[in-house]
Amino acid sequence: MTSRSRTAQLPFVIAPVCVAGAAAFLAAAFRFATTPHSAATLAGLGALLAGMMLADRFPVPLDGLDVTGVSLAFVFGVSSVVLFGWAAGVVVVVAAPAIGQLLEHRPGVRVAYNASVHGLAAAGGGLLIAPIGGRGVGAVVVKVALCAVAQHVANATLITAVVSGSTGKPFRPLLRANVNATILPFSLMGSASLMLVVLWQRSPVLSFALAGPLLAIALYQRSTHRALRAMRLALTDPLTGLGNHRHFHDRLRQELADAAERSRELTLCLVDIDDFKHVNDRFGHPTGDKVLAQVATRLRQDGEAFRLGGDAIAVVLPGLGESSALATATAIVERLGVLGLEQVGELTVSAGVASFPAHAQTHEELIRLADASLYCAKENGKNRVHVCRPDVLDLPLLKRLGASRDRAARYRAAAGLAQAVDARDTYTGSHSKRVGDLAARIATRMGVEEEQVELLRLAGSLHDLGKLAIPEDSLRRDDLRARVPAAARVR
Repeated sequence: MTSRSRTAQLPFVIAPVCVAGAAAFLAAAFRFATTPHSAATLAGLGALLAGMMLADRFPVPLDGLDVTGVSLAFVFGVSSVVLFGWAAGVVVVVAAPAIGQLLEHRPGVRVAYNASVHGLAAAGGGLLIAPIGGRGVGAVVVKVALCAVAQHVANATLITAVVSGSTGKPFRPLLRANVNATILPFSLMGSASLMLVVLWQRSPVLSFALAGPLLAIALYQRSTHRALRAMRLALTDPLTGLGNHRHFHDRLRQELADAAERSRELTLCLVDIDDFKHVNDRFGHPTGDKVLAQVATRLRQDGEAFRLGGDAIAVVLPGLGESSALATATAIVERLGVLGLEQVGELTVSAGVASFPAHAQTHEELIRLADASLYCAKENGKNRVHVCRPDVLDLPLLKRLGASRDRAARYRAAAGLAQAVDARDTYTGSHSKRVGDLAARIATRMGVEEEQVELLRLAGSLHDLGKLAIPEDSLRRDDLRARVPAAARVR
């Protein structure tokens, strides 16, 4: 879904909520205005209104929440509904955020939507507890609990709806994540509301004793959030929001250790945007940055993704073997291949896949082979997936040759290097493999032992390893190739 289509859907979310919120506020204001109130009641409502405005000014951020945070104004909102009824509560709950956000010059649509959400939540909570009479302990506890739950559900649902509509994220998973992130702090604020109601019923002056604890909670939560945010920024790429290079290596080592311990598979998929340099050269780096950000957004749903630098992105797929990972990587390439970007148009990506333990045993080897596979995908036409299959060597035999798993891993790495050489110098095709095979056949005819035959195959396949350090322009120069006698080229 494009940003334009998401924007077009927002009015269908915002308009009904604003209309319903305005109706609830007008009904509450009419009910409040036509009911006589004492000076003490008006003073109490004024105090709660001031408390809500102050709390709204400094929301409490929460880790894992897809909005700016939660406000301790919830404590005063629930208390105002329980203490003074739904009409007075709705007036206070709507007026406090509306006044505060208007003073901050927030957009009118945002002010209207937020005020409507608060008004509907307070009205729902007030009407739910209206039939419950009495001022005993049990009645007070039930009122506060029902009112707090009703307001939390209404707030979470309506705020998630507008976030989902503006970002294009699925509503249900987003609602679940927001509820999980807020259920504990809202429960604690519900307890604080109960304390405020009880103290207020004893003496309104006693309720000011809660100011200190509420302030301490807010300050502690803000400092904790800042520390967590600083830690996250140290592991996050600022442009795409994906994990950065350092985070990738730490995470891959952790996942590999876990996969080895639990005897399960793990696959690394390296994704690279085809001809991304042309995008930067033609449209400019700001446009290139937007392309990267949009691609990163679509990669998050497939696995844990990391930006390694430039347009290179790694996707770690725990628990997936070669076949499952191939299907996932193919889906990534196909989905991004039809991604229409404003101004740039369609783009394609290539992907390289390597799996543990089928292809690699170590962190470095897995990265090396996945990178070689990506290079093969690039060299074979782009817009495709290449799976690492180090068939240059007889890997089952090399496993038997290796005195340890580390030695067998080195053989696999050598096979991947040989494959990378052939992918880089497409003029000679599978030259490294053919040289290795010829060397092995000659050794066999000479009666060399099997282990030595395979070592000779390995050595033959790596004879052109130095090509990896030669610039591509030099490798592809026709005048240099013309000087090489045809008889010297192994076919």
